Amino acid sequence: MGPMMKIKRRADYVAFIARESVTSFLRHEGFEKASVLAYNSFFALFPLVLLLLFIAGRFMASSQMAMEAVERLAAQLMPMFGDVVIREVQGLAFQKTWGLVSLIFLFWGVTPLASTIRRAFGQIYQADSALPFLKEKMKDVLAVLLMLLLLILLVVGEISYAVLGSLVAGVAGKIPLLVRLTDFIIPIMVAVVFLGIVHYVFAPKRPRLLPVLVGAMVTAFLLALMGPLFTAIMRFNPDYGFAFGSLKAVFFLLVWVYAAFVAILAGVEVSATIQRRDVLLVRELLATPAKRVRNVGRMERCVESLESGRVIFSEGESGETMYFVVSGSVTLSRANQTLRVMKPGEYFGEMAMLLTAPRSATATVSEPDTRVLAISAANLQDVMNQNPQIVLSLLREMAERLRQANDRALSPPQPQ
Repeated sequence: MGPMMKIKRRADYVAFIARESVTSFLRHEGFEKASVLAYNSFFALFPLVLLLLFIAGRFMASSQMAMEAVERLAAQLMPMFGDVVIREVQGLAFQKTWGLVSLIFLFWGVTPLASTIRRAFGQIYQADSALPFLKEKMKDVLAVLLMLLLLILLVVGEISYAVLGSLVAGVAGKIPLLVRLTDFIIPIMVAVVFLGIVHYVFAPKRPRLLPVLVGAMVTAFLLALMGPLFTAIMRFNPDYGFAFGSLKAVFFLLVWVYAAFVAILAGVEVSATIQRRDVLLVRELLATPAKRVRNVGRMERCVESLESGRVIFSEGESGETMYFVVSGSVTLSRANQTLRVMKPGEYFGEMAMLLTAPRSATATVSEPDTRVLAISAANLQDVMNQNPQIVLSLLREMAERLRQANDRALSPPQPQ
């Protein structure tokens, strides 16, 4: 395969992932989910920051540095609105002595947000299942604890970055380009790591590292675009939100949080799509017969080349895999009698896999350099669970093969 062909296939694969991610985002009502998350986070934001300030003020070595780190963190997470949130939260924090009961109420006020995020991730990863009430709440409590731990780690990171910056200020002052690169690269790296950990916290299944990093980078890129976009909106339309009067800042904060959750959910969709790419490609193979040969190119890494005469499976063996012919041909036979020759674009072995029964025929490669794609039972099960129409397509194929077998059995023998 030449370099241009590799580039073309890679571009086709990226376009496939992007198209499936957008389709999945719309199918899962991503914009509506983001609005629900923004609504819940509006009520959970202040309790969460209050808890963070309480922990920073009580348990960190330098409360003043911790408070400044929280302010910088709020400014990064909510540009243009971080100072508003911190000012309001500090007013509440300094006017009230927070006891254990108050802290428990603050903690419980964050659980609806954690529950909504967890459910959104569950639907995106298509693993949304009802749990007992107590188990649901325990998961929500654990998610809030992990959220607080992540924020505390970010605060510690902000403190460390500030200390490190003061130590190398003399050297960095002589290399202004180094300062600019550091200020640009480090926040992006921190955002990607933070968002990647969020994936692991809320994903219902343990995701692979690479898809999580790709999804986190997509979210970080979208979030990086949001700041200049909001600035441009305010510059060209300074009266935007004027109808809200003194609540204009609150209105903009809610819009910002909504857009942030859209970016987060979009990144999660990309991650989940990459995670189940094999399932999606198998679905394409089974659902669109006219494009089977083209679609199989996206699964080239799973295609195996076989020499002529190779026995793929024998009659009577257990079968947990079905096969798709990419090129060449495979002969199905029983008792040394040819039943059918499978050509490119056709699949075989699905009956034994679906019925968990022994193989009813022997499959033998009948052409040199025949290439086949193996489809596991787990992938096919996921495809059928998510796409019921695939079941009908498989049943039609099996019924047609049974009809042809019956026709051959009932046809009179040919004269010698």
